[in-house]
Amino acid sequence: MASRTGLLKRFDELIDLGKSLPEFSNSWSLDQRAAKKRWETASIFLLEKTFGKGDEYYRSFNDALRWPNPQAHITYGLSILNGAKEEIEKGFLFKIEHLVAADFFNSIIDQAEYLLSCHYKDVAAILGRVAIEDTLRKVARRNEISFADDIKLAALNDLLWKHEVYAKNVWRVTQGHIDTGNYAAHGEFGKYDEKAVEDMLKWIRETVLNL
Repeated sequence: MASRTGLLKRFDELIDLGKSLPEFSNSWSLDQRAAKKRWETASIFLLEKTFGKGDEYYRSFNDALRWPNPQAHITYGLSILNGAKEEIEKGFLFKIEHLVAADFFNSIIDQAEYLLSCHYKDVAAILGRVAIEDTLRKVARRNEISFADDIKLAALNDLLWKHEVYAKNVWRVTQGHIDTGNYAAHGEFGKYDEKAVEDMLKWIRETVLNL
């Protein structure tokens, strides 16, 4: 769900799931009660990640679950989800800070790609650099290569090439993308463009993450 379309799709899924729940009765089976609980938990999670815990939609859904009538949980819960979806469709509460929450995306690269699509190239480049560093550190540990905790990213790239973890052409391209990330981290935003960040993220996804 790394896009507005994906977010709306998830709201639709939960709305459909809520509608599929039968009218509550004391004769509900354990499976039916479990399905209701899964729907409630998933809905709360989505509202929190989209709007935040302080938002009225999140608080209203939680408040509705405290009512003694279980059927009201479903009826009012669906109303709240529909209202939240409408807000997103109209763009009222769709804020970038909610989208970059780590749990909302599958990975840092998903975050970076979304931000780049919104023309936030500098933040995307910084996240790309984070992804490169995190991955190279894991690759070094997996290959039992010792390195200092404060090692520079370029030095770590050199170390992996010298230990023949990857070929020189991989080292060279990776270093170029490290430079882009460093420019972003140091505020030298004029030294690269969106195309450079796009190439960086593509390289990370296709090569670095598969080392």
